[in-house]
Amino acid sequence: MERVYESMMILKANLDDKENEEIFQKIIKRVEGLKGKVSSSKVWVKERTFFYPLRGRGAEKKRHFKGCYWLIDFKLDTAKLGDLKETIRLEERILRNLIIKKEEKAVKEKIR
Repeated sequence: MERVYESMMILKANLDDKENEEIFQKIIKRVEGLKGKVSSSKVWVKERTFFYPLRGRGAEKKRHFKGCYWLIDFKLDTAKLGDLKETIRLEERILRNLIIKKEEKAVKEKIR
């Protein structure tokens, strides 16, 4: 069963535009490889200071005080969502991510 999702990812702030684009394309290609469709993708905030520092993933345990927020909307089968989460988890340049299910609003007018 396909559902519509929205994901917010926080990338390291010290990456240049080329590296950011590489991460964006990697995630978008993964969604499309899982037979999903990306409806929108945009950088929400280029560089934002955190209220408290975030630790990096993987071998590098450096604290990060700033990050780049990336927002993506996509449609994907629920059974394949775990594969996408695993791809995001393995990308060390992504500090945090959150995937939520978007409610499809059906507007019905009652005619009397």
